[in-house]
Amino acid sequence: MVGRPCFWSVLLLFCVFFPAGAHSQLAEADTRPKTPVHRVFASAPPVGLMVYALDRSSLVAVNMPARNGSNNGTPRFLNSQFLALPVIGGWHGNRQPNLEEILLLNPELIVLWDTPLLSDVAEKALARMNRRVFRLNIDGMGHYASAFRRLGQALDREERGEQLARYIEKELTELETFVATIPMKKRVKVYYAEDENGLRSDCDQSFHADVLSYAGGDNVLKCRQSTVMGMQRINFEQLLKVSPEIIVAQEGAFKQTIAKDSKWRLLPAVREQRVIFVPKTPFNWIDRPPSFMRVLGAHWLARSFYPGLYPYDLKRKTKDFFSMFFQVELSDEELIAYFPFL
Repeated sequence: MVGRPCFWSVLLLFCVFFPAGAHSQLAEADTRPKTPVHRVFASAPPVGLMVYALDRSSLVAVNMPARNGSNNGTPRFLNSQFLALPVIGGWHGNRQPNLEEILLLNPELIVLWDTPLLSDVAEKALARMNRRVFRLNIDGMGHYASAFRRLGQALDREERGEQLARYIEKELTELETFVATIPMKKRVKVYYAEDENGLRSDCDQSFHADVLSYAGGDNVLKCRQSTVMGMQRINFEQLLKVSPEIIVAQEGAFKQTIAKDSKWRLLPAVREQRVIFVPKTPFNWIDRPPSFMRVLGAHWLARSFYPGLYPYDLKRKTKDFFSMFFQVELSDEELIAYFPFL
């Protein structure tokens, strides 16, 4: 009798991995499901956070802890069910999940981040699992409105998806209107500093860094993204040549780097104290992961780039954003406590 639970678990996994009549093609999900979807697994953090924004009860697992070096998910912003979900990884960066763990959670739908930099690896694994897959292209902020509409339909949350899509369109249109007033020759030169020593960054043509251009910045690292993780290595001599006027830094420890190493003061951004650090509550406002948080993050960047010109009320926008995506109503006191930089 002791061995029976193990036997039935193995038999279940064998059936779902190798069902009768199984083939190597993915079972593509319909845009509008015939029956409501209640159990969803997302292939990577950016799409997982989209599922949460649409339907806070449908995720069966998450790809990363809510609190980590790049994110500060807390109970004030995230519900207890989300915070209690198992962390089983996903297809992002150089990581791959355990397929057996996914199957034991019995998802009815798998939402796949459909990027050419990643999807081949994920699709080979998913083809073995006999689960419906919904592909979602979010390579760049311009895809988010349509992605929310499509995902809303797939989760039978069409009205919610439309609401979020319209909000994003409005915010990006306002941003585009403002940025259009800044002549190209006067766009601030921006360097995106990643890791503690600040010598990793992302290309101007990378979806990790497209938020900089949406905010009116001129990313000084001119190149094309070659991996889904990004984080290109550069050297300090390259930075001296491009002479950034402002640095957007991910790691708080970068403060110690520029304080201890005098060579950083050769850069205008450091000399003029125009180094800003990315907010991370409840998720990263810029990148890591590159999620819908960038809609708010782009406005924060635009105000940081052009403090005397940015025309909108960022405190009001922050309250509206958290109400819309997290269904959290922030008081004035909370706004100061959580986001004193506003």
